[in-house]
Amino acid sequence: MALTASGSNYRSNSRLHAVDICRGLALLFMIEAHISQHLGWISNWALIMAGPFFLIISGFSYDLFLSSRMKNSSKKYIFPESFFRGFLIYIIPLIPYIIVGLFFSSLFSSVIGNIYKIDLFHWGIFQVIGAGYILGLLVPNNFKSKILATIAAFIITYIISNYFHEPLGFLITGIFPLFPWIGYFLYGRIAYELYQSKQLKDDKTLMIFSAIFLIISLLIYAIFGANLSSLASARAQFPMFLFLCSLHYFIFSVLVIYIDHKNFHFSSLDKLENIGKICFTAYYIHFLSLYLIQKPVSMFLNNVPPAISNLIILSIIIIILIQIEKIWKNYNYKFGFEWLLRKGTEELLYLYKSILMENIDLVTEGENH
Repeated sequence: MALTASGSNYRSNSRLHAVDICRGLALLFMIEAHISQHLGWISNWALIMAGPFFLIISGFSYDLFLSSRMKNSSKKYIFPESFFRGFLIYIIPLIPYIIVGLFFSSLFSSVIGNIYKIDLFHWGIFQVIGAGYILGLLVPNNFKSKILATIAAFIITYIISNYFHEPLGFLITGIFPLFPWIGYFLYGRIAYELYQSKQLKDDKTLMIFSAIFLIISLLIYAIFGANLSSLASARAQFPMFLFLCSLHYFIFSVLVIYIDHKNFHFSSLDKLENIGKICFTAYYIHFLSLYLIQKPVSMFLNNVPPAISNLIILSIIIIILIQIEKIWKNYNYKFGFEWLLRKGTEELLYLYKSILMENIDLVTEGENH
């Protein structure tokens, strides 16, 4: 049921709620995509949209981060904070991967006859986001530069694939290779520029623009992308990239208009927004939940159609995430991915400032002598 929330205090106007809802939506797509009992085209499109949507909203959030720091912090600390944050986003998910790799390397290398290789350039969704944070300040903070950088991601992919595959192939291989997938992150930064545009502040103009963007991208995909062999693999091709970006922008625009501007209240979106606030942590919780419940549920519902099993598993995981978030927020999400990221960045930035001040004191002392 939809209710206006103008007379309610349940929302904070300082936060852009559409961002967290989009994070929760991307996570919902990921859960659906990872359930083994498929819902046909629904599961396929969940798989197609999950990674791109996650990266797009992360790119948008990165510019929100930059904007807040430009207003509230000394500019000289923006680059190190962005670097530290990106480094931690990159490295934290690698820790369990390295531990598992060392475990297999030590116990099973003699059995399987070769050494288990641990690859530090193990590109996944978080590694691309981390790289986006680290490389982000190399892109000038304006609309034109962000568009050029996004296009450049696909040009670099083509150049490496055809001319420098041997020395630089690690940049275009993996589940979510850095190139061209960083293009989705960069597009998220373009979406932020569009959100900030004065010409698109009017709800009607925003809706028309987002609809036209979606229609044009659909036409481009129909002309240039119809012959792509696989929709999932097509995500790395520009026609599908453009379509997914426009689809995300349309959804985001609808949410901004009705949730942030008109203050409509949908209880289901509230829950999705809450999950979105801990989407990094929830990403791993959903994997653990799937591992624990998918097989027992499948055995118990052995004669039930896959679609019913899928919906039951999806519902159970969503309920688990909602309840965990509800309880965990009372403890400030302590020891979650977001908490580790925030605390780790604060500690590294504090260490950086301490070293910087020590060097300044040494230089000042030397000049006095």
